[in-house]
This record gives sequence, structure tokens and C-alpha cells, in this order.
Amino acid sequence: MEKPVLSPVQRAWLLEIGMDVRMLAHFSAEPFAQPAPKTVAHEAAEAPAVHAPASEQSGLHQPAVPRSETPRDQRHSGDPALISELLKRAPVSRPAAAPGSVPQQPAAAGAGAVQGETLPELRLQAEQCQACGLHEVRGRVVFGEGVETAPRWLFIGEAPGEYDDTMGRPFQGRAGDLLREMLASVGIADEASAYFTNVLKCRPMGNRSPQASEVEACLPVLRQQIRLLQPACLVALGRVSAGTLLGHDADLDDLREQVHRYVDEDGREIPLVVTHHPAALLLHGQLKAEAWRDLNLLVDLPR
Repeated sequence: MEKPVLSPVQRAWLLEIGMDVRMLAHFSAEPFAQPAPKTVAHEAAEAPAVHAPASEQSGLHQPAVPRSETPRDQRHSGDPALISELLKRAPVSRPAAAPGSVPQQPAAAGAGAVQGETLPELRLQAEQCQACGLHEVRGRVVFGEGVETAPRWLFIGEAPGEYDDTMGRPFQGRAGDLLREMLASVGIADEASAYFTNVLKCRPMGNRSPQASEVEACLPVLRQQIRLLQPACLVALGRVSAGTLLGHDADLDDLREQVHRYVDEDGREIPLVVTHHPAALLLHGQLKAEAWRDLNLLVDLPR
């Protein structure tokens, strides 16, 4: 039986992936010849140009975000370990974060140094943010939308979903439709004075739970967003949002059915109501009654 004859390209490829030269001799009718040595000038002339990713050029390269097999809409609440970790790092229920709680990022590359003094400026900074690895896998930055001048309610979810990432708008798809239906059931219509956003502005691949470092990177943008919007009330949708805003490592049921207080960057106290994320209601329809009771708290709050 004749040995297979390998082409030069096949030989080079097998050598590149680590096959020993002596092993190659068993699969080739001709002995494998080592390439002639090249001078430094030859190597420099033949080497292809390599452009480092923007994240590496800025010195802020993060590892690729791991995928998860569990979509966000198949989880009832956030990861307790995540909540504990992010609350240790960045308690946001205080007017000012403790020194060192949120690492400062260069203004040109990340969200750590928030410079936007208007919503359009802040949106632009978020769209250019490279403070965590999500910028390498996102489709579009989902900044938020709604009434931008002192809305009565500011709804804050966990992170954009697949439809949000495609359209660049928060709360799209089935979860968004259900949220609007729930709001309508308590008298909050589509044209109501409301604004919608998420803790994260970029979608984690596979709709996995946000990592503590990702929440930490997005917090300066969210804090500034709340400060600029000056809403009359905050609504935390889900445990990750509630834990991020309140700094309480508690079960969602322990945070519901009461009015909390969030203190913004200017020291202004804002009422905060906690309820289930609409994605959880899609899988656990029995929770809709609880969410309906929570949302009724909103209409009773002073304007």
C-alpha cells in the first residue's frame, strides 16, 4: 500500500499544529524537508500586518465572556453569589462610594470616569465604553429610552436580552410585552411618564447572569443616568437590579411589598419599589399576582 503524498500546504499545516517531523515521514511518500532558514529581513518582509484589538491597544483587554446554556428568562432570580460579591464591591445606596470601591477607568476607554453631563453625552460614552469584556461581543449598546425629563417612574432591569441587543432598545420581545401589559393593568399606559433601562448596557452572551466585574463597570453610567433623569420613583425588576441599587443581600421576597429609599449622587432620596422581572413571570405565572401588588405601590406614591 502506497503512502499518501502530502502537499506542501498539508505538510506545513500538520507541522503547525504540532505533528512531529518523524511522524510526518510515515504519512508521506517523500521525506519531510525542513524549510530553508530565513534571514531576519525575509521574515520581516513576509510577516503579515497584525492589528491589535482596540481593547488591547487601550490596555483594557478582558478575556472573552463565557457562554451560558441557561437563558435569563429560564431563571427565577439572580445568582445569590453574584449579589453578595457585587454588594461587597459597590454599595450604591450611599451618596458616595467608598474610596477604592469602584476602580477608575480612563475616560477615553471605559465607563469608570463618567464625564457625560447630559443624557446624549452619557449615551455616547456608554456606546464607546470598553470597561469590560462585553464590548467585544455586544451587538448594540442598549442605553435606555422613555421620558427623559423627570419621569415619574424609572424601570431598571438586569441586562439586555437578545431582542434588545438587536434593536438597541430595552424590554423588547415577550418579556417587554408582558411588562407593558402588567403596567397597563395598574393604570400605567404606554405614554406614561416612564423611562426604561438596565443595570448593564450590553447583553451577556447566552443571557447569562452578569458578572460582578461587569456590574461594577456599568455602575457609574447607571448612577449618572439616575442623577440626570431625576425620576420620582425607581422600580427594580429582579434581584440583580434590586441588590445593585439597594446594597441589600436579601431574598427578593424580603425586599418586595415595601418602599425603599435610594440615595443618588447628589444626596437626593428616591423611593424604590422592588418586584419580579417580567422574564421570571413568563415561566412562573403564579408570580403575576405578586408583581401586580408590587406595581400598585407605584400609583400610590406621591408625584
